[in-house]
Amino acid sequence: MNILEFKPRIDAKLIDDMAKAYQAAQVLFTAIDYDIFTLLKKPKTAREISEEMGTDFEITKKFLNVLVALNLLSETDGKYTITTISETFLVRDSPFYQGNLVKLYAAAYDAWSKLGQALKTGVIQKPDEKKNAFDKTFILAMAEASMRGPLQRVVEKIRDIPEFKKAKKLLDLGGGHGLYAIAFAQINPDLEAIVFDLPPVIEVTKEFISQYGMEERVKVMAGDFDKDDIGKGYDVIFVSHSAFYHTKETIHEPLEKIYEALNKDGILISNHWMLDNGKKSITLALWDLWLSVLGYPHHVYTVKEFIDLLQEKRFSDVHVIDITTSEDPSMIVIAKKGGELKWERR
Repeated sequence: MNILEFKPRIDAKLIDDMAKAYQAAQVLFTAIDYDIFTLLKKPKTAREISEEMGTDFEITKKFLNVLVALNLLSETDGKYTITTISETFLVRDSPFYQGNLVKLYAAAYDAWSKLGQALKTGVIQKPDEKKNAFDKTFILAMAEASMRGPLQRVVEKIRDIPEFKKAKKLLDLGGGHGLYAIAFAQINPDLEAIVFDLPPVIEVTKEFISQYGMEERVKVMAGDFDKDDIGKGYDVIFVSHSAFYHTKETIHEPLEKIYEALNKDGILISNHWMLDNGKKSITLALWDLWLSVLGYPHHVYTVKEFIDLLQEKRFSDVHVIDITTSEDPSMIVIAKKGGELKWERR
């Protein structure tokens, strides 16, 4: 048997890239920890960088060369500087900074390393063992994730909806950082926006509201959505990546509460990751698996499942707007309080 007669039918690059991805990830995590991209807004030599960071020169130089190979740095005549992608997303004072989001990914490494254990024994951490400690990094990471494109896509689709254009009062339910509420108030000058979230989260929300100078138009309301009153008289209730990952058993109460809080002909706007017509999203599949490994009760709804729920709860005139991308499998669902029971896809 001649060994040269054997040749694989396809290239193994996909497998190779997946198996080695942790190496590049660790380089990125370390670079963020050292804030190296902010350090290199001006070109510097490896020696200068090593001295400023207080690191071993030989390892630092090789580390910098890896960052060059990853296109996160460039090198000319022995001096290193940032590239367009790192300037945009990895320099601390950039409006699109992703450092806290990268740190969130890094923090998940321990859970992912226990995937084999979870497959054999079930969840690696029971829900009642988890501590609901406030983590400001998480809120900042969610803000960064929204600012790199999802927020802009959502706002562009919502800005011309007739009910939104004439709305006077909007609730951003579980709004976290409040950036959506801020953007909605900026494009509708007659709108008062209120961000509802847990008390420690609201303190971070206030920082973002102040940063954008929107204290007069965007307010906050502290509370626990599952326990506390959310107020009434809203023309719009916006819910993004929060309440509608509840399980099939627990989602009914949130929907009832939202329905009662809306004015007649007011609208619910949902922006959530959803399953649609058999489409497969790597982002969604990995997120769903990760939450299950950690033992978080949740459910990812199909478009049809969610529409059926809305109509069961007396919502009508349902519209679905597909804004999915390869990295963001989000669907906008808009439903009205009152009116005819119908739905349409855009």
